[in-house]
Amino acid sequence: MDQLTPPPDLARLFNKQGDLVSMPVKEPLRVQLLTWVASTLPEGELSEVEINAALRPIDDDVAMLRRYLVDYQLVERPEPGVYRVRA
Repeated sequence: MDQLTPPPDLARLFNKQGDLVSMPVKEPLRVQLLTWVASTLPEGELSEVEINAALRPIDDDVAMLRRYLVDYQLVERPEPGVYRVRA
C-alpha cells in the first residue's frame, strides 16, 4: 500500500504503518481529517474505481471515506459512480 504522510496535527489518527485507525468522533477533528483527505485527491471527475484507488492508501474502507467526503460536501457525486473533486 502506498503511504501518504498526514500533517503532524493528524498523525495521532494513524498507526505506524500509516493506516487510519478510526474516524474521529469529534466533529472539528473529523472535518480537519476529511479536508486533508480531499486535498490528496486529484482534481476533476473520477470514476468510483479511480477515487477508490486514491483513497485506499489512507484507509481500506474506501466506501466510508467516500460517504464522508460527499456528506461534508468536499467531493461531489453528480451521478452514481462519478465523483467530482473541486479545486
